[in-house]
Amino acid sequence: MLSHMMLESGPNFEHQKEGTFRKSCLLRIFLLILLLIILGFYFIQYDFISFRYMIISKNCSNRIVTKILSEQNSFFKSNTIRCVVYVKTRYGRLGNRMFMIASAYGLARLHNCHLYLTQDILDEIQKFFVPDFSPFLLSTTMFDLMMNKANLTSKSSKDVVCQYVLELTRPNAISKGQLFELTGYWQSYLHFIKYANELQQNIFIASSPTLKKVSQFFLDIYQEKFNIKPQFSFDHHHILKQQLINLNETVWIGIHVRRGDFIGLHYASSDEYLLTAIQYYTEYYPNAYFIVASDDRPYCQNLFKNRTNIIITPAQFLTGDDLITLSLCEHSITTGGTFGWWSAFLANGHVMYDKVYPSGCEKREHYYPPWFIIDGYVRAHKNSNNTLK
Repeated sequence: MLSHMMLESGPNFEHQKEGTFRKSCLLRIFLLILLLIILGFYFIQYDFISFRYMIISKNCSNRIVTKILSEQNSFFKSNTIRCVVYVKTRYGRLGNRMFMIASAYGLARLHNCHLYLTQDILDEIQKFFVPDFSPFLLSTTMFDLMMNKANLTSKSSKDVVCQYVLELTRPNAISKGQLFELTGYWQSYLHFIKYANELQQNIFIASSPTLKKVSQFFLDIYQEKFNIKPQFSFDHHHILKQQLINLNETVWIGIHVRRGDFIGLHYASSDEYLLTAIQYYTEYYPNAYFIVASDDRPYCQNLFKNRTNIIITPAQFLTGDDLITLSLCEHSITTGGTFGWWSAFLANGHVMYDKVYPSGCEKREHYYPPWFIIDGYVRAHKNSNNTLK
């Protein structure tokens, strides 16, 4: 009976086993086909990306390609760029450029915008300084992408000489999506006064080559005048300045003497002003020593030839070397012009300036910070008959 039952169930069992095997085979075939489809899609995508990469690589290095693709992704996938403040046109010389950069920086920081400066402007400023504009400085690639995407209504500009544009400091004066260009000279410190400390500590600080040259100049003075050899830092602007301050032998006063084209314009400061300002500091600081930078060295050599506590910067110094040297002094004496203004602003001490120089601003306080010492009246701009108090 048992054998009879086994005989009856044998074929059914084999049939079920065969069905299970077929299902298993079909599942495996399905999974294999699915895997092949996935791999095919992957290689098609890979070939497309590789082809795109090869096209771009004909004109770009691998690093540039990576940067472009990364910036494109950032531009199209994020909303972190609220607005842009930018400077593309170069006006004047170093002091003028510093006003434009500082004003653009101040407005960008104030309105939570990104900043863009052309490579020419960056190269010029980086010749003497190591500015830290991170993290909101745009590359040229990124800026061009935004300019191409923006419509005419989102682009605007403002041309300023020495006026304080109060409206630009109000909330949302530069709105979301706006690209705002600075043209002109922008010679009012009020556009960036809120971030003065950042400009002094992080933006306009000396590069190592400039600092090494300037520190050697100071070292030679101490060896010649006092027969001592201080250990100066060649690597950090503010450390070197503190080292100079800590030396009891001297209190350094920087003097900038602008002449050149100012002589014909009757803007050049008089001998009387310079000697009076020097006398003021000499009476206040018995150990005062003076560093003079000027575009007229023969004039200064003649005027100060009998003064052993006055040293003129070397003839081989470049414009930026002179500016860094004056900024390392504790206090300042300025004549006219933006170069002397910035040397005093970066020195960040007491400042004497010549009241006969017309700043060109509508109001004196647009140009001169309150810590610039002055008395009496200031001559207005050359095209005005007014006198500013």
